[in-house]
Amino acid sequence: MKQRKVGLMLLWAILTLGIYYIVWNYKFQDEVREETGKGIMPWGHILISLVPLVNIGYWIYWFFTIDGQLAFMGAKKGNLGIVYLLLSITIIGYLFVPVILQNKANDLGTIDINQKDKTITEVRVDKYAKYFNK
Repeated sequence: MKQRKVGLMLLWAILTLGIYYIVWNYKFQDEVREETGKGIMPWGHILISLVPLVNIGYWIYWFFTIDGQLAFMGAKKGNLGIVYLLLSITIIGYLFVPVILQNKANDLGTIDINQKDKTITEVRVDKYAKYFNK
């Protein structure tokens, strides 16, 4: 997953009046889907987010599943799905939920898929093995 500076994310979100988070959300969903093979396509994710009333249920679902997917990928912090849900109800929370998610993803690090003697699957196994061999 791509490492992003959470302070800059917050600044861009404020300067663009939240539009940056739409772009971030697309990229984040794409990266998580690529890593785990789970979830919907990023465009589908954004389109569902724009449908009134449906988006509320979808976001509740997404907060819990994205946290689980990050945990599956090896995130160290506990299950924060309920925290994301409670924070997202307020405007200030809306600013911080993506920052918290990205911070959790930053803890995962990145995979080097340019190792010529290994397949992408072998590289991922090597990356995640450290979380399961404790």
